[in-house]
Amino acid sequence: MLLLITNSFDTTADLLVARLGSAAVFRFNFDVWQDYQFELADDGPGFADPTGRTVRASEIAKVLWRKPRSRIPFRPAALTDEDRYYDQEVWYALREIVNLLWLDGKIVLAEPFAELRAGKFVQMRAARQFFQVPPYQFRRGWPSRFAPDEPTVVKSLTMEPVEEEDRKVLFTTRVADADLAPECPWMVQRLVDAFKDVTVAFVRDRLFAFELDRTVFRDRHIDWRELPAESRPSGWRPHLPPAEFSDAVFGFMAAMGLHFGRLDFLLETDGYYFLEVNTNGEWAWLDADGRHGLLPKVVEEIAPHTALHSIPVRRSGTAA
Repeated sequence: MLLLITNSFDTTADLLVARLGSAAVFRFNFDVWQDYQFELADDGPGFADPTGRTVRASEIAKVLWRKPRSRIPFRPAALTDEDRYYDQEVWYALREIVNLLWLDGKIVLAEPFAELRAGKFVQMRAARQFFQVPPYQFRRGWPSRFAPDEPTVVKSLTMEPVEEEDRKVLFTTRVADADLAPECPWMVQRLVDAFKDVTVAFVRDRLFAFELDRTVFRDRHIDWRELPAESRPSGWRPHLPPAEFSDAVFGFMAAMGLHFGRLDFLLETDGYYFLEVNTNGEWAWLDADGRHGLLPKVVEEIAPHTALHSIPVRRSGTAA
């Protein structure tokens, strides 16, 4: 059986369960852990879902770590100190369950907590060996590294809400660097006035590239996610990258030690510019019906009865 560790509101997980068949998957939704029964003992973990369906360690062939998260940050006023304590106890145990199953060679594709060892700045250092990377500076109160007339953008490292009440976030935004308040921390990067967004879903030994035409909105917005739904471009289309670019993606992912990720690039007249790799990035919206091969490939990798390609254990820290 595949142990799918996720949340109750994960549409990608819904799609995977539909493709695999519910009999092949045991889904543990961490945000509603109160609905489950579970244990962790000498012989490994065991789970029972709200329907009474169970799974033991010996029945788990593979484990896929989606993006489990607590509901506590989204409803802090409704919870007691006791609720928070229990939540953290279960979160600790879940991390250890993942570590133990990792040691057993059962974790596939997405590396749990990879962002802790492979964040944006580590990525950009590694990416310079393979791609063009726009110059950047994270600063507070430090002199700017950009020329006064150099076009720049600011972006969020965390996508934490800027305004909590409305859950507003800072998308990539064009700015005059000199206008940034020095007392605030800023992630500043040179503007790349690209004509295409390119995103690459990397699935162990294959990549699937898609493109989005920026020319219809780049005069108004830098980040396509900021566009109102009704005025967004018609959609992402398959992108055929040159062989040297594909080779560079494979080289970069090997250097990062990642089996899975969604890499974001900007395509300019002088080539591709690396932005980041989301080590557990969303991908299903690129191929929801499977016609481009991405969905079938992910299903093949995580299916409990196909070949197991487990993520290597990192002795310096697994699911830290």
